[in-house]
Order: sequence, then C-alpha cells, then structure tokens
Amino acid sequence: MEDSKGNNKQDVSEKRQERDQEEAVAEGLKLVIDQAKIKCELCVKPEGILKVNFDTPTTQDKKTATVVEKDMKSLIFTGNCKKSPNMALPCASVMQLGEWQNTGTLLVQDKSPLLKQSTIPCLYGGSTIEITDSGQRSVPSDVAATGAPVPKVVVEDYKCPHCDEEFTSDLLQSSMGLKKLSATQTKIIDSILPYLNKYRKDFALDTCLRKAHFVAQIAVESANFDTFAEYESNSNPPGIFSSSPIVINETIVKSLKDNLTAIFKIVNDKGVEITKTNDELQTLLLKDKPTIVDKQLYCKYLGETDPKDKKKKVDKLIKEVLKADKTVDYKIYLKPHTHFGVPLLSRAYAPYTGDRRGLGNGDELTRDGWKFKGRGLKQLTGRGNYKSFAEYRNKHPFPGDTSGAIDFTEEKPGVALGGKYLLISSDAMYATQSALYFWNSGTKKGKKYAKDHAQNDNIDLVIKCINEYDLASGKKSRKNNLIRARKEDVFDINRHFKLMLENGNEQQKKEAKAYLEKRKLLKDDQAIKILEEDEKKIPVGKK
Repeated sequence: MEDSKGNNKQDVSEKRQERDQEEAVAEGLKLVIDQAKIKCELCVKPEGILKVNFDTPTTQDKKTATVVEKDMKSLIFTGNCKKSPNMALPCASVMQLGEWQNTGTLLVQDKSPLLKQSTIPCLYGGSTIEITDSGQRSVPSDVAATGAPVPKVVVEDYKCPHCDEEFTSDLLQSSMGLKKLSATQTKIIDSILPYLNKYRKDFALDTCLRKAHFVAQIAVESANFDTFAEYESNSNPPGIFSSSPIVINETIVKSLKDNLTAIFKIVNDKGVEITKTNDELQTLLLKDKPTIVDKQLYCKYLGETDPKDKKKKVDKLIKEVLKADKTVDYKIYLKPHTHFGVPLLSRAYAPYTGDRRGLGNGDELTRDGWKFKGRGLKQLTGRGNYKSFAEYRNKHPFPGDTSGAIDFTEEKPGVALGGKYLLISSDAMYATQSALYFWNSGTKKGKKYAKDHAQNDNIDLVIKCINEYDLASGKKSRKNNLIRARKEDVFDINRHFKLMLENGNEQQKKEAKAYLEKRKLLKDDQAIKILEEDEKKIPVGKK
C-alpha cells in the first residue's frame, strides 16, 4: 500500500522501528552522571538517586559514575525494603550489593563507567536495581546541529602500567629483606596471594605506592607472614597491666583460677610445701591479699635469682602470713611458670579507666580480649572491629566470595572459646578481607584512612591508622620495610613517578616532580638522576 506521495507505508513503519531501536541503544549507552535516577521494585519508594562520591572527570559538568559506586552512600533510596520483616527496615540498612553489569568499556581512571543500561543486583532482596535516567541532558552544542548531542569526552589520566601488576611472593619477601622464607611463611604467602590479587583493584591496592605501604604494614602485623593470630607469649602486654605491685583481687584469681596451682606454692613454718587445690588457693589469696606485679602472674616467669648461686632461679616469696603470736603460719611463693594465653590477652584487651583504644570488649572475665585478639593479616583486634568488619563486608562484597553475610562476633553455643571470630585466623580469605577492611575503612587520622595516607606517601600517618600503639621497634620495622619496598627491584616507586613525569598530564607531572624533589632532599640517587634527565629535556630558553 502506498501513500499519496508514492511511499510504501510498510517501509516507513519499518524504518521508524529501526530508528527507534537505534535511539534506544544509543540511550542505553549514555554515560551515567551524578544525580542520575535509579529504581528498585522492592523498595516501597522505588525511585532513588545515584550519587557519585568518588572524584572522577566530569560529563556535562557533573562527576561521571563508575563501578566503585556500589553502597548505600551511592545508591540512595528513602523507602523501606519490602523483603525486610514487616517491611520495617530502610533500604540503606539492609542493602547488599553485588557487581555492576553491562558497564562501559572505555575506562575512567582505570574503572569501568556506568551506562544507562547498567544494572546491579541487591543480594538481600534478590532484586535488580536499574538506572532509569542517566542524568545527562540533551543540550546541542550548535543551534544548527542536526544530529543527537554528543556527550563530553572524558579525558583520562595517564595510568602507570606497573600499578596494575600483581603481588608476588618475591615482592613480599624482598620488602621484608629476607634471603629465604620458612615453610610457614611460604604457606601463608601462597594462601593470601590469590585473594590479594583478586581484590587489589577494588580495595585500594591499585597504585605502586599503596601496594608498597600495604605490604610494609601487614608484614609487621603478621610477624613477617608467620601467623594469622596474635602470639600469646607477650612479656610486656598492653592495657591495664601494672609496673609496680598491686593487691591480688577477685578478678585476677577468677581469671587465673585454672592455673593457680602452677603459679603459687604454700610452705608451712617448717619449710614443707602444703598442697592446695585451685579453689583453696583462690580462697586463700582473697583472704591474705598479697601484692605483686601482675605481669608476673599472667606472663612467663623465670623466678628470682638464687642469692647463693647467681646461675640458679628460685621461687619468689611474696607474703608471710603470721599467727596471732606473730610467728610464721605459712608463706606464699610465686613459682616459675609459663604464660597463660587466654587470661593474659583477656586482661590485655579489657577496658580500663582512661582506655582510649575503643575496642568494644567486655571485662577480663568475658574472655573478649582473647576471642577478639589480633587475627588476620592486619591482626584485627577488639569486638568492635570484628563487628565493623562484618558490616563492611556485607556492604562491600568481595569478588568471588559466595559465603554470604557472617557475624564474626557470633559465639558457638555450648563452647566456651569457640565462635565465628576464629574464621579470621583460620581462613586465608577472611584473614585477607579483614586487612583490606581496615586499610579502607578502619581508623581515621586527619580525616583520612590508611589507603589515603599511603597514596600521599605519609608513613607516619599510615602507621597511626594501622597500629598507633605499636612499640618503637615495630614502627621502625614498618619504616624499614617501606624503604626496601620502594627500591628498583621491588615496587620501584621512583619508576612510577618517572613515567608520570614523562607521560602524565600537567597535574600528574607537577605531582611527580614534587615527589621526586622530596626524594632528592633525602639524597635518593635514583630520584636525582630522573630529575637531571628531565631537566636536560627542557629547552634552554624555557628554563
């Protein structure tokens, strides 16, 4: 059938359909920008806003969205989730996001951009969140333009190719300055490398500087990759422990009740030892109230030097108990003994007056100090941090991890010292994840996390974020690790900034030069050479 002008109406209809399909495809490929509109059918108020929180290049004067925008701060809904009990919980409190799908291929700062066609699953409700409006507006660049408006081209920064290189066992070993790894170190490093390399791009191990700083810290935290759990033989434990004698109180004897016979000896006035049970010793100590430096009870104690033979150790007299006539009834001695790990760490990490650590533990008798002792690559410590890790992990799913939500503070019913907290020190995946949680969202100093101070190359603030309570020897080890990690045959930080100086945009070149000038002041020969070579490239008239 033809119209009055001789055109075939079927052809016109088909062409219109083709044009509509092309326009729909083009619409789906639009870059998503700040304040784009999103939709989730399981929210009682399904319309939401996508807020771009990361600092990215702009499109139409608004920041461009990338795949890193995947938490409640980015996907903002004001209603409650229909899948929550009685529809009572806000979306933000239950949201568990997966990975963005159907994203762009042209990278923005090494991240895939979001397109209007992109979607992301919410694992809590089983829904798919869609983008209903990219946020872009069709503003023609020329009044005479006949085609569709072209989005602003995103100018990418130069990307150092070495930032994207994987961690290797050799890199970790060189950072520690070890000639050879033990069997345990090899086993632990081999167990964490797959996870470090799987997670590094999404969890701020994405630059040469960050990788070097991260390894410098976790090497010390894990005793040079020798353990996923804090040692219990600490001779100078933190916390409430005294440096001068204190009265043995009820908390102490209850905490050490199962070990009292290994610690104390009772001798009568004839010098004969009187056998006592743990219960009997508990009653006696609370009655007689001897004083002692408490570290000598919980930690390994070698005994007193024998005044008759300097090479020998003997029991230490801590109290003589007298009869009514002032003669000796019996004596209380402290015996040489080993350390007692559970009571020791329970006391070390219990709260006390003036405690600024904010660990969130209960008192010594709850055994929280041991349950939530340092575990994982970071030696995550304290009930509060274990809880925060669980919350972070639920909001920031780790690629390939299908184990779902886990409460790492959960106790095992009927087992005194059993719970899901043990997973952080028994499973390499959780050991690695917990370290990355703290790297990205643990302690803040100067309103920034460890990952930020690492990118600014501020080792002192990185240490304060990771473990400000470390001893001077530990802080020195962290700094020495970083010195080694900087070197040419390791992460080669100077090489990174040399490439920036040669290939980066003006801002990157400025930052590279500032870094190299700083290294020059520290008499870094490699940095000096790079600056000298760059100086030769500048025309004489422009110097």
